Formats: sequence, structure tokens, C-alpha cells
Amino acid sequence: MDAPGTQRLRWPTLDLSFLVFCAALVLSLVRAVDMPSVEVTVGSTAVDLTPTDVALFALAVVCVLRLLGRGSLPRPARAPALAAALFSGWLLLSSALNGLTAFVAAAKLLEYGALALGVVLLVRRRVQLWIVVGVIGAFAVAATVWGLLAFFGLVEADFTGRRQPSFTGEHELALLSTLTLSVALASLYVTRHQLPRAVLAVGGVAGVIGVVLGAAFAGLLALYAATATIVIATISRGTVTRRAVIVTALTLVVVTAGVLGLRSGDLGGFLRSLGIGEREQQSERNAASWNERLVFAYIGGRIFLDQPVLGTGWHGQLPPEEYVQYLDDAHARFPELPDEYFPEETGFIPQQTYDQVLYELGIVGALLFLALGVVTLRATLQALRAWPRGDPDEAVAYVPAAWAVTVAFALLGAALFGGSALTAVFWLAIGLAAAAPSLVPQGRPGDRVTSPA
Repeated sequence: MDAPGTQRLRWPTLDLSFLVFCAALVLSLVRAVDMPSVEVTVGSTAVDLTPTDVALFALAVVCVLRLLGRGSLPRPARAPALAAALFSGWLLLSSALNGLTAFVAAAKLLEYGALALGVVLLVRRRVQLWIVVGVIGAFAVAATVWGLLAFFGLVEADFTGRRQPSFTGEHELALLSTLTLSVALASLYVTRHQLPRAVLAVGGVAGVIGVVLGAAFAGLLALYAATATIVIATISRGTVTRRAVIVTALTLVVVTAGVLGLRSGDLGGFLRSLGIGEREQQSERNAASWNERLVFAYIGGRIFLDQPVLGTGWHGQLPPEEYVQYLDDAHARFPELPDEYFPEETGFIPQQTYDQVLYELGIVGALLFLALGVVTLRATLQALRAWPRGDPDEAVAYVPAAWAVTVAFALLGAALFGGSALTAVFWLAIGLAAAAPSLVPQGRPGDRVTSPA
């Protein structure tokens, strides 16, 4: 028997196009390095083709056929689609001007854009949106369970008793878990919802554990941002309750304590690099992942100042000729950091998205990326404001906005590459934002309605 306030989902009839989308989404969440691949040589560049590439190509074909048939972009989706197209166009152009390797890397990133288009064209009912949420949630729960087993040494792992990459990566585990946890938190602020309370409870608990195990500072900030978005929205909608706020606050305390507990060493090293605490010359006590990010951000800033318009083009790993001239200055700027934090030891792999966009795409690319973010967030808020209170799907109304800000903060801690769950969720969030206004039930904000799933 359903709990009070729970409405049964009405499952859609079989839709082959939507199944193609779901298959592509699941495969996109799996790291490319963990997939079987076939190497194809394009010019002098080797390209690995994986099942994800095939699935995304199939999804792109489905979307094109839908557009050529009777399908069209809903009017509210056109502004986000235009912003995404302009950014994508500049990404391809600037990369093409910087060589075939950059162009291939850009194409690998943009192929995940089929997910955004798929959401807009194929997720046309709210029950389908719930299914998308369920796919993300199921993957996040599985990753959390695996990470928890690895943490306690119950499955083979490189390390135990510390932050876990699970089978998807530390930042991706924290990101996916935050997405799942945000849905559970949003359900606290509505009177009726579609998912059983047991499902929401499992998602919430797994979300808490996953964010802690991923132990990403950017992921922790993303959780704060998603929670703030939900709470502020519920205050404006008049649905906030003391119980929901207390549960939310306790959840944040538990997650924060867990993350800081696993990352206390990194945090101390980072603070010392900022001059807070005693700094030591070439000491392991200065070791912290964010110190490496400071080095790469410094070098990236120098690259941008020398190539402010076109940038270097999109690279998964920057060619040495783009950064070797700045290494001596970087060592002089950060003399207390170990040598392995500098690109001559590790290669220059971008560490976070925002400076990556700046030095790889130049000021034009950065402005187009900013415009895409603003348009995306505006679309999510438009849908949230218009969603009727008391609707059985009200919890899912918070998803596009919460997920968009989650991705925005997650990008502080990781870069965008083809072949990662972060890239898949990045494009998915854009697609959800574009599709959300068209999924709003009929009725004025504040009305209590019962809308079909």
C-alpha cells in the first residue's frame, strides 16, 4: 500500500526512441577507459571508438529523424538550444584552427550534446522525466555501494579507508550522489510525490554516503548550492516547513563532517599554501590536490594572457609547446610544492572547467560558456516558478534547477572531457533546463492540481 501523499506513477507505453535515449544515458555514465574500444586513425590522431560513441550516434540519428519528421524544439527550449549551439560552434571552430588533435577532442566532448537534444525531443512527459531521474539514481546507488565495499576492503581496490573513486571517479561519485540526494531533499518540501518513501530514503542515504566517499570539496560546495536552491525556492513557494529544514540541516552537517574527516590532510596542505599555517619547503605536508590545481591555474592563466582570443583549442592533455615556457615561473611562484605537482612530471591535464574554458577557448569561448550557463539557469527557474503547488510531480520541479547549480559547482573541481560521467551530466542538465518549461502542468502557480503523469 502506498504511503499517504504518494501518487502512483503511470508508466508510459513502450517508446523505442526513449529507450535509445535511456541506453545512451546509461552508457555515457560509464568511463570510456573502462569500455572495450576500437582504435581508428584519423590523419595522425588515434581515436578510440567505444559502445558509448555508438549509442550517442544512434541517439543523434533518432533526434535528427524526429526533427525532420513532425518533431520540433518547444518554444521555451529555443534559447538554451541557441546558446548551446553557439558555444559548440565556437568550440569546434577554435579547436579546428589549432589542429586535428584539438578538433577530435572537441568532437568527443560535443557528441554528448546528443543527450541534451534527446531530453528536449524525447522526454515529453513527466513520467519520462522521473525515469531519467531513476536512471541517474540507480547508477549513483550502485556506484556508492561499490565505493563503500572498496572503502572497507571487501572488493579489490587500490586503497581502502579513504576517499573512493568507486568505478566512476571521485568527483563523478560525489556529483551523481549529490544529484540523487537533492531529489530526496526536495521531496521533504512537498505534500504529495510520485516515488515511494522507501525509494526516496534509499536514494537519500546512498546520496549522503556517496558524497562523503567521493570527498570532493567541489562536490560539497555543489551540495550546499543545490540545497540552498531548493530551500530558497520552497520559501518563495510557501512550502517550507520546520521539519524539512531541520532534516536538511542535519544532512549537511553529517556530509560536511564526513568529507572534512576524509580530506583533513588535503585541507591542511591547501591552507598552508595560502599562507594559513606554517609553510614548509618541498614537504609532503604541503601535498593537496588543490595545490596542484593552483599550479595548473597559474600556468593556464599565463597561457590565456598570451592567447586571449582563440586559446589553445580543446585538448584532453595540452601539448608541451603550449606550457613549457611557463614552468620556471611556476616553480618560482610555488617553491614549497613537490615537483610532482608540476606538468613536467604529470603532463598538463586540465584540472577544472572554468579556467580550462578560458585558456583553451579564449575570451570568446568563455563569454559564450557564461551565456549558456545564464540561459540554462533562467530556464530552470522559469519552470520552477510556474510549477503548481500540490501537484503530484512537484518534487521533480526542483530537479532541473538543483541539478544545474550542482553541475555548475562540480565544474570547479574537474574538467570536461569526452568519456566521463561529468560530461554526460553537464549536457543532461542543459537538456533538462531546456525541456522543463514545457513539462510544467497546466495551472497557475499556487493552484492545487492533479495532473496526468
